[in-house]
This record gives sequence, C-alpha cells and structure tokens, in this order.
Amino acid sequence: MTSRALIRWAELHERRARTVPAIVAPLVGGGVLAAWVWWRSSGGIAAASHAWLAGAMVAYAVAFMRVPFHIYWRGDAALLAQLPIEGRPLFDAALVRCVRGAAATAIAAVIGIAPIALLDGRLAARHAAVAAVLAAAAGLLLPGVTVGAAALVVQGGAERALRAATALGGAPARAAPQASAVPPAPATSPAATLGALPGFAATLVLAAVLLTVPWLSGGESHAPAPVVLGALGAASVVAAVAARAGAAIMGRILRDVSALDRQRLAALEIRPPTRIERLVERLIGEARLGYRKDAQLMRRRFPMAFALGALAFGVLVIVGLAQPSDPTPWLAAVIGGAASYGLVLARRLRRPPIELARLSATLPLAPGALARAKLAWLLGWWMVFVAVPAVFAALRQPEPVSGVALIAGATILVIVAGASPR
Repeated sequence: MTSRALIRWAELHERRARTVPAIVAPLVGGGVLAAWVWWRSSGGIAAASHAWLAGAMVAYAVAFMRVPFHIYWRGDAALLAQLPIEGRPLFDAALVRCVRGAAATAIAAVIGIAPIALLDGRLAARHAAVAAVLAAAAGLLLPGVTVGAAALVVQGGAERALRAATALGGAPARAAPQASAVPPAPATSPAATLGALPGFAATLVLAAVLLTVPWLSGGESHAPAPVVLGALGAASVVAAVAARAGAAIMGRILRDVSALDRQRLAALEIRPPTRIERLVERLIGEARLGYRKDAQLMRRRFPMAFALGALAFGVLVIVGLAQPSDPTPWLAAVIGGAASYGLVLARRLRRPPIELARLSATLPLAPGALARAKLAWLLGWWMVFVAVPAVFAALRQPEPVSGVALIAGATILVIVAGASPR
C-alpha cells in the first residue's frame, strides 16, 4: 500500500461519510468572523484587528486540538494498525488530514480579513501572514510534535520528557523513588503525554503570535514580528520533515495508543469525589449517584475538559487583572470558545462510554434524576472554569454590561444543551 493509494482510499471514505460539502464549514465560519470584524471596525483599525485575532486564535486553537484526532485518536486507528501498511503511508495520510484541516481554518481566517482589507490593504496582508503561519503550525508543527509525543510513549521516554518540561517550567524536581521489591507504578500517565506535549506546543505558538499584536495594527511589536513569524514557519517545516523521517514507527503508534485507550476504559480507578463534587452532590439530592458516576468517568475519560477549562480560567483572570483597553474581543473569544466546548461535553455526557443505557437502567434512579445529574456536572464545570472568572473579568472593565450580557447568553446556551435529551 503506497501513500498515494492510502490517501485516495481515505478521501473516498470521508466523502461517503460526509453529509455536506467540506467547504461549507470554512465559508460559514469565515462569514461569521468577517461580520464580527466588520462590526468591531467601527471602533477603528485596532479594534477590528483585535477582533480578528481573537476569533482566529479560537479557530486555530480548535484546529490544534483536532490534530491528535487526525493521527491516532481515530475510530479506525486499531484497524489501520492491523493492516499490512508501512509507517510512511500511515503518516502521510494523517499529515494530509492535518493539512486539510489547517487549510479549512485558514480559509475562514482569510475571509475574516475582508473588512480590514477595505480599511488598509497593507495591514490586511500582515493579518494574512499571521493566518498562514498559524495554518503551517496546525498542519505541520503540531503533527510533528504529536507524533513525537506518541513515539515517546511507545518507546518509554514519556516520563523523562514531562520531567524536562516540568524543570523548564521552574517546578521542583521530584525525588527519586526508594528501592523496593515491588516495582513502582509509573509516575506519569502515558495519556497525559499524548495530550500535554501537543498542548504545550500549541500554547507556545499562540503566545508567540500574541507578541505581534501591535504590529498587526501598524504599531511596534514587542518582538520583531517578521522574525517571530519566520521562526514559527521554519520550525513547522522542520518538525514535519523530522516526523516523516521517523515515520516507520507509525504503525506501532496506532497499535499501542489504541491499546492504551482500551486500557483506560477497562481499568478500575475509583477516587474520592472532590470538595466541589461533594458540594454539588448535596445540592442535587437523589441524582447524586448518577452525578458521581458521570464525574468519575468524565475525569477518567476526558481529562482535556479540565485542561481546557483551566486554560479558559487563567485567560479570563488575566483579562480581568490586565484590564485591556478593548476587552470585548478577548471575552467573546474565550467565552464563545468555552461555550462551544460545553456543547461538545453535553453531547459526550449522553454517549458511550459515559452513558450506557443498558447499565444505567440498573441504577436505582428515575430517568429524570439521570438527566439532572448530567446537567449538574455540565453546570458545575461551566461555573467553576468559565462563569465565575468571566464575571470577574467583566466587572473589572469600565463598561461591564456587554461582558455580563455575553456571559448570561452563553450560560443559557449551556443550560439548554445540558437539559436537552440528545
């Protein structure tokens, strides 16, 4: 099986599974972004630039998060690992999926630049350059880092990598374990490596792009913007080339990550509820059993919900403390992105492996109690990670009305999604 044949087969499968043309999503997303930028352009080129950058960063953050799902967290990963296909074609097919996802995001981002182009063509070209560099990171850099993280897990170097990252972050080193007759359990979860290293790379990319904010609107940036963008582009190409050079391990990556995913679902890991979970249990009465079940499974199966929630919490607190001159784009981007992810979580709460109707029917709970338990978990996540810091950020601004209204609307949307039977 050659790379070209596997890519052609994957394209045919995706076309058959698709209900609408692939171009629809980027066109609609770009139109929404352009409308948002046009509305903000009444405040000047800087306001329009900030609005575009906030929307583009949310879109590319989603593209970054989807990279592992293009590579190894796929429904057909176990099947592909069993087929007699070499690692290079498997990697090439995964890279094509990542590049196409990045291209779709870039189309939406470029469409969103249209209102800025009407104001200043030179500044619009700068925004297009940022969109192109972010697309290169989503299509080349993140796949390279993701494959590297999986290779560390497969070859047993995951814990060393996370210890190095911890040291770079300034955290104290962990003491070496004492000798024992019983081999110690691994201190680092392989699943943490699969998500943490790509997330770390994505954070670095977005932080580097933030250095170019003044340059986008015609000012002086904190660092030479062409150098920053050029370095990101070069790093993206190098990462993709290096990952493809070691693509022979791709089949083993798919096989081992698929086995790891099954192990995570099968392993029995019962931990006591947190203080917040105990508080919620006291408030929901008879639904506490279903809530505890959902909380345990969500914590085990979808740790990304807590990582992204913590990221949103931190960004909102920073916005509240920094009090930027134009906070609306940042509040809208973070709250809108968190609300979109809340809709995803509401769907996951009602699907396997979190909800198995046959097993839930054996619990001594009424159907209404199970529904209340899921709504309670979703609202708890929303209040802790988004609503509370968002209210803090909005009230710290000179004109908090628009921010509070945005929070209220997003909260209503999350409640409706959590209460929906589907």
